[in-house]
Amino acid sequence: MYKFLKIIGVPMLLACLLLPMLVSCGECKHKESEWEVTVEATCSVAGTRVKKCTECDAELEREQYEINHLYEEGSCIYCKRAQYGAAYLEYGEITLDGEAGYEVIGYGNSTALAVEIPALRNGKPVLSVRAGAFAGNNSITSVSFGSNVKWIGEKAFSGCKALESVSFHENSELEVIGGAAFEGCVSLKAFAVPTGVSAISAQMLKGCTALEELTLHSGINEIGENALEGCDSITYSEENGAKYLGAAQAPHLLLVEILDKEIASFAVPNDTKIIGTGAFLGCASLGAITLPEGVLSLSSYAFAACTSLAQVSLPSTLQNIGAYAFAECAALTQITIPSTTAHIGEKAFYKCSTLSAIELPSGMKTVGAFAFLNTALSYTDWNGGKYLGNTENPYLVLLDTASGITALTVHEKTRVIANGALSDSDGAALLSITLGTDVITLGAGAFVGCASLEELVFTTSEGWKIGAAYGENRYGVTVQDGSWNAEAITKSELKNYYWYR
Repeated sequence: MYKFLKIIGVPMLLACLLLPMLVSCGECKHKESEWEVTVEATCSVAGTRVKKCTECDAELEREQYEINHLYEEGSCIYCKRAQYGAAYLEYGEITLDGEAGYEVIGYGNSTALAVEIPALRNGKPVLSVRAGAFAGNNSITSVSFGSNVKWIGEKAFSGCKALESVSFHENSELEVIGGAAFEGCVSLKAFAVPTGVSAISAQMLKGCTALEELTLHSGINEIGENALEGCDSITYSEENGAKYLGAAQAPHLLLVEILDKEIASFAVPNDTKIIGTGAFLGCASLGAITLPEGVLSLSSYAFAACTSLAQVSLPSTLQNIGAYAFAECAALTQITIPSTTAHIGEKAFYKCSTLSAIELPSGMKTVGAFAFLNTALSYTDWNGGKYLGNTENPYLVLLDTASGITALTVHEKTRVIANGALSDSDGAALLSITLGTDVITLGAGAFVGCASLEELVFTTSEGWKIGAAYGENRYGVTVQDGSWNAEAITKSELKNYYWYR
């Protein structure tokens, strides 16, 4: 035996012994198993799992994994966090449109990830969610709203980065979703606008980068500035050189964008109700446009920088002209605003340098700051005020004042004080302003430049409301003795809010 080993050598013997093993391993065609958990994960600690070969048991893959909270009977089985926390939310009493109830004002001591806004609290309706109530909360993953909620405030859920789901009661009475209410909710994938909400407010869903499905309804008549900015995952339909977002009975409800900016003409579909933000922006060869009956709103920058646009025919259904809608339309010399139009946005006709004739409807409710700046329009001067209107009432809207005056009595036929009307140095010397009986709107920031203002006299003192947005129906205001004073109404409210009746 010793001589045999000496002849073949130890290395050769080892090779002979190992050869069957090597051949066996090399012949194994690994069959991958399902994941096997080696260390179980919890809602707060990552676990470990592996995949092995079902034939030779070799480890093929290893990874860490995470899980969300696992709820049973209302609480997480790992950390005991409550699934729903309505009882721990903070509430305040409120009267909204004459109805007494509650509003949610904050997250309070709740630890719930799924927030339920209840329909009732102590037998009274929960009517609203206060502006900024949940802003920046990076814990909540879902929120559902009870049937009685009518109003969601500005930035109520802004920056809730983990928020994935928003749902509304099937009989929801919701009417208003405030500006930027869900801005920056980067995990939100779907949003269905309740049927009682007629406007998608400014920046409402801005920056919701994961949003794929936005469900509209045919009753929506306005989309605010930058409402959908950054929502690049939404799937739009394309037809005849344009992108659309629609509802079941109005597939062309929102005209999102013209794809060919070199067009000289375009036929807007008859079921379109809204011209979207910047839809025709920069269509420099577009010479004329006729909008069909049924169009309700022109969003911000809708026709901005259409430098050849000389003829515009607006439908009798139009209600709103957004900010910068016709800005820098240098060829536009005249335009008639339909009688149904109530709102004209900031700098809507800015730098329409040849615009010399315009007819504003008598039913105007708001005019944005500097709406007609750098145009060829002539204002009507009266008693230190500068006005614009129509043939029957040239004093319809107060836009500015003469410089250096200390007292201003607004014309008795004036209905609207434009946003920021006295925001520049022309109003700096004003001590007293007296409003006429026909005034129905004080625009946001109308008197922000009136640093010396001591008195604002309301000839009609009843029925006023204030809000960060026109028509928000947020607060009722009683004007004591027909005059503004620092105790009844703060200068901050006067400067920053809309007043309307």
